[in-house]
Amino acid sequence: MQNCLFVALLLLALATSFTEAHGSQHWWDIGLLKTRVEVRNGLEGGQELRVHCKSGDDDLHLRVLKPHNFFSWSFHPNLWGSTQFYCAMDWGEGRVHWFDIYIWKRDYPRCGNCLWIVKQSGPCFYDMGNRDYDFCYPWNPGSLMKLD
Repeated sequence: MQNCLFVALLLLALATSFTEAHGSQHWWDIGLLKTRVEVRNGLEGGQELRVHCKSGDDDLHLRVLKPHNFFSWSFHPNLWGSTQFYCAMDWGEGRVHWFDIYIWKRDYPRCGNCLWIVKQSGPCFYDMGNRDYDFCYPWNPGSLMKLD
């Protein structure tokens, strides 16, 4: 009887701790809540953005985004908190830039819906509080030779 009561209380605690926007920082949330990442073309001059995103387990293949268009994907972060996706990008200037578009240690729990806009200077993260892409990052050091 005590075991049943314990399990019921544990399930109730788990159910009430989940939030839509990953507002909870409990270890048991990892892997249970789905995360969505969106990459939007914000390049100036009407340029197309070529983007190829990967993780250690998933290859999302090359995408070509017209101005202001986006693509997105969803996943469950792994239980170890080491989920990471990077994207290689170019727009016809002869260099391939890359950026870690999702790093669990940086992005969880700040986003369950991670919105990014890509500019020539680097990607910018959407701040839900300010309702603007105002967290801008530089490209990762070193450029890749080609976009696979």
